[in-house]
Amino acid sequence: MPATNGPVPFASATDAPKFPPASASGSAPRTSATSETNLNKRNELLHCMRNNQLVVVLGTGVSLQTVGHPGTGTAVAGWVGLLEHGLAHCGHHQLITPADAGIVDLQIKAGTTERLIDAAQIIHDCLAKRENQRYFWLKESVGQLVAKDPRLIRAIEVLGGAIATLNYDGLISQVTRRPPLHWRQQSEITRFLRFHRKDYTLHMHGYWEDPDSVVLDRKSYEAIKADLKMRSLLNHLARFETMLFIGCRQTFFDPNFQAWLDWAHNVLEGEKQRHYILCRSSEEADLLKELQPHGYLVPLVYGDTYEDLVPFLDSLASESAGVVPSNPPAMATSPIVFGATGHVRKPVEVWKLQSHR
Repeated sequence: MPATNGPVPFASATDAPKFPPASASGSAPRTSATSETNLNKRNELLHCMRNNQLVVVLGTGVSLQTVGHPGTGTAVAGWVGLLEHGLAHCGHHQLITPADAGIVDLQIKAGTTERLIDAAQIIHDCLAKRENQRYFWLKESVGQLVAKDPRLIRAIEVLGGAIATLNYDGLISQVTRRPPLHWRQQSEITRFLRFHRKDYTLHMHGYWEDPDSVVLDRKSYEAIKADLKMRSLLNHLARFETMLFIGCRQTFFDPNFQAWLDWAHNVLEGEKQRHYILCRSSEEADLLKELQPHGYLVPLVYGDTYEDLVPFLDSLASESAGVVPSNPPAMATSPIVFGATGHVRKPVEVWKLQSHR
């Protein structure tokens, strides 16, 4: 679940997309989301969706949005907030010394993946001093989360793919009624995969009701990295499915995924296989830099603001279920920008116009 707390989708009702003025000729405003390159990647993803190859992988950004962060008690939907809660829990139950608490506090404030895992290890060791304390801590933190804004998860469900999550909470099951399966339940997962069933939620880093499945501290990271069945599952997804990462910006820096990235880098070399990371226009350049060696992982821009995400997913679901021309027009050739009132259309509106031509 490594992901630092940050802005979440729909953070502000006034956070509207901002486009440059249209040119005098009426040509479309140029944005990353409406570029020909981005449109080509989007069409590739649609092709994979129609071939029943989609696996959507959700990070903490999805949970934070769904619980209405920054509302009271919602910070535990993110990794930093959960560790802060764990530190306070250990202090309240006198499971940690003031000196160790000071060290953990500094590690959490440092905010790097390495320091956060170190903090998680100390918290885990402190919780182990009292029987079942890990379970009750998880129950009182992520176990209490409620889906207050289900729009994003519903839009993800309508995509029609399998749903995997790196989060420990039960928010997806609350909204979709898909039962949770965690990474240690490999026999059940194998049965679902064999019959191409998608009516479940795969918790790749564990589910809170089974504390032994939760991948949080250094020991649990080593355990999941060494698990051959989990490695086989990740390898299967990399080679034969198409993964769409949503709300996972920090995911690729955790130890488990670093090991997967190294493997995939070698195995997928020369393969015509790509996986997609949804991002805003402003995030694309940084993602390209961070993932430069891994050409099979590509950013897919959904818009300029978080408010563009749900409409983008809705447009994908609508188009994947319909009939699209074999040679859809490139965005660069489209002159359609303004409605009758002179309204500058958002990327999702342009996409819909293109799909209905």
